[in-house]
Amino acid sequence: MDEICSGDQLVLLSKLLNPSERDSDSDEDDLVPSRRAPVTPASFSVQNPQQKVCQTVQKLKENFPRTLEEWEALEEVNNEELETRKRPEYRISYKQEVKVEDVFLQMTNKTSATSSCEDMTITIDLPEETCNVDRMDLKTTDQKIDLETPIYRLKIPLPHQIDPDRKKAAWNPDKKELILTLRMKRELDFVNF
Repeated sequence: MDEICSGDQLVLLSKLLNPSERDSDSDEDDLVPSRRAPVTPASFSVQNPQQKVCQTVQKLKENFPRTLEEWEALEEVNNEELETRKRPEYRISYKQEVKVEDVFLQMTNKTSATSSCEDMTITIDLPEETCNVDRMDLKTTDQKIDLETPIYRLKIPLPHQIDPDRKKAAWNPDKKELILTLRMKRELDFVNF
């Protein structure tokens, strides 16, 4: 043990650990003058305050994020814990560009399956939203979307990777829905198109 106790602290600790030595409720014990120093919260301190600060700094360094990814993960966890806004309902559907040669001549390899679709359409219902489009904050990356409004918050991973440069967003004020059209970027697209 690196801890060093003074004589008064050892006596106090032995009394606390062995209460049966002088365990009487008489008032005579209180009248006997004591030669020891009075017990204060400072007398229980066994470490130098500077050592405590060094240990606290060491613990912070161990838990401190070191890379940008660790910082972003920590920020995400903190933001999700504090989030109180509603999560809106959304629908994901797929779209494909169909041309004349696809329908009548069947010259391409397109089928009605989602593997032949070029675009992903996400329709987000915001029925209670009263703000304008300019107060909505929409962030998209190749793997997720993040929509923030005063009432709603939607942060979801996408089922397919998208091209962040080829996307469109449209707001329908009558239905109060936001329609995102995202161009998918998949590794086997050259086979399907």
